[in-house]
Amino acid sequence: MANEVKSIGRSIKRLPGQALREERDKIFSDMVVDPVMLMMMGWCVLIIEAMHVYLKTPPSIWIGVFFAVTTAYYAVRKMIKGRRMLRNYRRGEEGERIVAQAIEQDLIPIGYTVFHDIPLEKDGRRFNIDHLLIGGNGIFAIETKNYVKPAKGSPEVRYDGNSILWNGMKHTKCDEIAQARAAAFSAKELIGDLTGLNVYVHPVLCAVGWYAKSTDLYRHPVLLVMEKTLKTVLPNVKPKKELSEEDRNKIIAALKRGM
Repeated sequence: MANEVKSIGRSIKRLPGQALREERDKIFSDMVVDPVMLMMMGWCVLIIEAMHVYLKTPPSIWIGVFFAVTTAYYAVRKMIKGRRMLRNYRRGEEGERIVAQAIEQDLIPIGYTVFHDIPLEKDGRRFNIDHLLIGGNGIFAIETKNYVKPAKGSPEVRYDGNSILWNGMKHTKCDEIAQARAAAFSAKELIGDLTGLNVYVHPVLCAVGWYAKSTDLYRHPVLLVMEKTLKTVLPNVKPKKELSEEDRNKIIAALKRGM
């Protein structure tokens, strides 16, 4: 099927933030290592031409200057962009580790099972589910956001069921609510493909380090939580579709094989 969600299998257990770490390593190679190598090539040309000049050979030093300046300009631009992207991925990875730690400490001991960083592919596009949590009261796909906090004031995120505001403003580069719902839908499709079960997956958005306020928490399409409130919010969610222990164990076993 063209729209089938496929799990990208792994022979070892996925770690929280692993997809971000892999992407960060790729960016480091593309945006830092490659530009440095290119810049070094430019300076090599400059040195060679300088030797020609000082050894009284015909080639002009300006050829080397041109290559050195051109490659350095390109490399520096790439490195600046790469540094910014690496910083964002590092924050994302850190956020996933914080949420994973909260889950391991507070929810695993009371009967939940978690799968971190599930890599998926759909229509040629690769993405991942940060955390998939399975418990007696349902299945939860947790999307993690670890945004930079404001320099002044308390970092506050509000959700009214339609839009989400970070300190009173929308995050222009990302629709976090749509992401959380898409992750939950992808988890539902994946479980259906692996087990044949038609389940409901609760979308959860975890704002790491932010003070989360939701006008009507349990009635909104997406649960807005902090890492500190996962242990109080999720266990109190009423299941929208009953999930028997047998089906729960079937899902867990299928995900373990698929991961």
